[in-house]
Amino acid sequence: MDDDIVEWVTSNFLPFEAELRKMLRRVCSGPAEVDDVIQETYYKILQLPSLDHVREAKGFLVRTARNIVIDRMRRDAIVSIESMANLEELDIADLAPSPERVALARAELRWVIGLIANLPERCKEVFTARRIYGLSQMETAETLRITEGIVEKETMRGMQLISDMIARVGVHDTPKTRAARSKTVARKSHVND
Repeated sequence: MDDDIVEWVTSNFLPFEAELRKMLRRVCSGPAEVDDVIQETYYKILQLPSLDHVREAKGFLVRTARNIVIDRMRRDAIVSIESMANLEELDIADLAPSPERVALARAELRWVIGLIANLPERCKEVFTARRIYGLSQMETAETLRITEGIVEKETMRGMQLISDMIARVGVHDTPKTRAARSKTVARKSHVND
């Protein structure tokens, strides 16, 4: 069992357990079933390889418990009408980004990656190591076999070049316009090398 997941459960599930039990009392047949659902929820979460995908802990826990209750109802095949009506109380608004927001974020990411790709070679390597992979200044220097001073200089240079490209291109253009302008700006920045 991963210690990070146990810590996540301790800090995110335990404080909310009483409230979840109260919600489950309305849809479960009795205290024993509530205990079973809580225990199965703990088990399912503790068996996950990672919880990095969880954006909102309470919603995730309620959805997990709700899915367990639904699976139990399917297995039992006989469901009281009252339980089905109360099942709606376990619905929590989905806080995931809309498909439009996801598409926009992906387009913005492609644009930023395009800006980085247009940096001079060493600057691009340093900038990618520091800003994309999150390496420290020392780790970047060791990985690329350069001094920390060069890492600092190239990181600042990358930030400045990207800032200049954004200032020239703007951020509110369409992706096609951005790509065309980005290539033009990149050609100009390579000339300054």
